[in-house]
Amino acid sequence: MYPTSGATLRADINLKVEEAASTDRFFIGHLVMPALGVEAKSGQYPKVKLAEAELLSAGATVRERTGSYGEASRQWANDTYDCIDRGLEEPVDDTDQKDLARFFNVEASAARWCLRNLRLDHEVRVQAATINTTNYGAATNSSVAYTAANLATIDFPSDALSAIDRIEDKGHMPNTIVIPKAVFTRLSLSAKLQNWIRGTLRGNIDVPVNAQTVAQSFADHGITQVLIARARFNSAKKGQAYSAAQVWPNSHIWIGYVNPMARTPQDGGSGFTFVWNAEGGLWVSETYRNEQRRSNLVRVRQHTAEKVTDGTAGTLIATQYA
Repeated sequence: MYPTSGATLRADINLKVEEAASTDRFFIGHLVMPALGVEAKSGQYPKVKLAEAELLSAGATVRERTGSYGEASRQWANDTYDCIDRGLEEPVDDTDQKDLARFFNVEASAARWCLRNLRLDHEVRVQAATINTTNYGAATNSSVAYTAANLATIDFPSDALSAIDRIEDKGHMPNTIVIPKAVFTRLSLSAKLQNWIRGTLRGNIDVPVNAQTVAQSFADHGITQVLIARARFNSAKKGQAYSAAQVWPNSHIWIGYVNPMARTPQDGGSGFTFVWNAEGGLWVSETYRNEQRRSNLVRVRQHTAEKVTDGTAGTLIATQYA
């Protein structure tokens, strides 16, 4: 047995402790607006609109002998994008590199932390474009306010089905639901969602209420993924104590069509993160030497534009959360 009174703390053999280490798993922006590579930094593309292009008009006519068929008269507009260069650098001093190498790879960690910062910025921009009545039209109020007092009457299944119908009215089949974490927690306690899931998934009363089972319960209506928006950011000014704030507000749920396989905007999809191909990809990590500062500079950057290309492919539910 070793005497405890003679124990010596050995900081040099401790593992590195990193706060907020799970944050990287919270990001959903890349799933809501998937990356779409473009050859030009800025550009214009045709936008074929629902009404002007008569996309859902039943316009066939009967042709009489020696006569002609009716003709479609379609119009379309143009839309634009402009990729913006954003990035973050972090110096890794030679002395820090030598001193901290026994704990962890300082450059690799700096790159990961900078990437996290950039992903958070991207998440904020995607949220701003998605929870946006200018892009997707006025939100429709939930049939019952999503409050704790209404757990017995909150009817998310009905609200979601109505939203899906609104999108199908415009010729799209939505496949994605985005729900803020606090709202999802409340919905998971609501009687009508519990009954909907257990009645839809073979009537099993032991089925849990989670993102996967909610998606499965709406599978017949085209839904393939339910994304729980968990991301947080520091709302305090630099140098002040950390103050957590949600990226995705509890005020809205978004339902829409996401197309990660699209190669052009014309392939369909509510929105994309346009990525300028000449700049190397969605996230680019680089290092360079600054001898004057005796430091290696770690840089993470991206050249992108977050763009809602088809506002008819999504809709908003106002949760009336309180």
